[in-house]
Amino acid sequence: MTVKGADVDMVLNVLGGKGLYQHVQLLLMQLCSFSSDFQLLAMIFIGRIIPHKCSAPPNGTDITIPGVELSSSNYTVEYGQCNINIKYNSTANTSINTEHSLPCIYGMTYTDRKDASIVSQFDLVCERGALGDLPQTLLILGQAIGALVLPFFSDRYGRKPTNIISYVCVIGIGVGTAFSNSYITFAILRLLMGIVQQGMVLSLTTFSMEVYSTQYRRYVAVITTVVAGVSFVSMTPFGYFLRMESWRTQQLAFCSVSLYIVIEVIFLDESLRWLVANGKYDKALKNVKKAAKWNKVDVNVVVDKFNEMIEKQTPATSEAKDGHLLLNEGETKPVEKIEKYSLLDILKRRKLALNTVILWYLWCTASLSYFGLYFTSSSLVGDIYLNYFLNALMEFPSGIIFFLLVDRVGRKKTLAIFFAVCGIGMIIATIIKVTSDSYAASICVTIFSMVGKIGAGGAFGACFFYTPEIFPTNLRNVGLGSTSVAARVGGMLGPFSRLLAQHISWGPAAIFGGCCLLATILIIFLPETTGKELPQTMADVKLLYKKIPERLDSRNQGWTDKYK
Repeated sequence: MTVKGADVDMVLNVLGGKGLYQHVQLLLMQLCSFSSDFQLLAMIFIGRIIPHKCSAPPNGTDITIPGVELSSSNYTVEYGQCNINIKYNSTANTSINTEHSLPCIYGMTYTDRKDASIVSQFDLVCERGALGDLPQTLLILGQAIGALVLPFFSDRYGRKPTNIISYVCVIGIGVGTAFSNSYITFAILRLLMGIVQQGMVLSLTTFSMEVYSTQYRRYVAVITTVVAGVSFVSMTPFGYFLRMESWRTQQLAFCSVSLYIVIEVIFLDESLRWLVANGKYDKALKNVKKAAKWNKVDVNVVVDKFNEMIEKQTPATSEAKDGHLLLNEGETKPVEKIEKYSLLDILKRRKLALNTVILWYLWCTASLSYFGLYFTSSSLVGDIYLNYFLNALMEFPSGIIFFLLVDRVGRKKTLAIFFAVCGIGMIIATIIKVTSDSYAASICVTIFSMVGKIGAGGAFGACFFYTPEIFPTNLRNVGLGSTSVAARVGGMLGPFSRLLAQHISWGPAAIFGGCCLLATILIIFLPETTGKELPQTMADVKLLYKKIPERLDSRNQGWTDKYK
């Protein structure tokens, strides 16, 4: 018999449910999101578009056109962004003006220093303009690869080691990116950054969901949203005050926040749920005793509850030797083998497979909607630092709304509300943008775009919060990783909405609105997880479809009927 999520919750409740130890552990893990977020969004600043135009001939020489005789008195030149436009009088008939266009054969001139951005550094403009967005697309592709591969290591070897190893790789690749001497090197490093960045994000998300007992999990979403919002907003002064420096200096500055890894290595403990689910009872007991001291709870009471939890699986204590548990009388008994699962095990089980497919769609839609709104909205124009700051601020209202709704109306209704808000906001903003270009209309577009961003941000946050509650412990990171892959597919499709809008103006709104509407319908088929323990085993997943007890015992802060 395997230890259940309810049993782990019993220990966490005795520890106080949400005591100092849990708060500190969650914050220690959450703060590493600064490093992942900074690298994820660095392209906004190091890849910004620098105003440019074609360069004039060097050393004051004249422009030459093959087969045409030009003199300083019979032609004029206009240096455009991507072409050199020449107007000249034909030598055969001076009354006829002829126009000729040349590419930027003498290079580019930028209004800022050459190394202010990778765009200017590697001349990613005009016919090479698509290459300027490619590194970010490669990073999203890398995230998909990382989300597919790295969760295995988190579920097999632990949340902490996976996070720290990914963290070290993020630092190394981030610093290496700053010294890229070619565009190809830069692009490859961005792909690798996406892979290891997902190792951090997924282990962080799973760890965070496992810190608290069931009834306090919504606090995870609030703390996650606040930390993410502060992380996004804090990039603004980095970008603004270093805007006159080279992109290499900015990239190194973004890497500086990764020095936090030293604190994480020293003070962060492994997830208690993972330790218990994988039979590492000695380490789990050590962390439980530490938590009891931090939370000022009677250690003996906590240890007794911990032993009670373990005894439901075996009458042994937590110590083991040579593959055997040491019994109280000194006898030994073989340690029960802990089951290991893969993504294939998810798809073999009908209910879990259905949940997973729906979650894939929800994640893809949330990502597609977010990036689609970003690329189709014309309301956020002007200073890139102000625009970025406004977008980052939208993380806070979505987090507040989530906190107020998630336990009151439930996970499923919260998801549906955010998807509906996102879809409606995008549709209305797009309709107004297409039908009117007045000043009043632009204000309305801005308002509804912000509403849509709140919905998109809330949908993402709700998906991150809800998804780990669906999968059992030894499949939690694998399941979350598979849904993250679906999100990357949506993220890569989102930018194409701008191209679609050029041919069918109502196309993006119809697609995004329809996708969000379908998402709200599919949510009906998912189980409600409000007030239920995180499933430890495959069997626990079936319990998600059963109604929870209505009586809440304030003495143990748990669902008492569940523990009887």
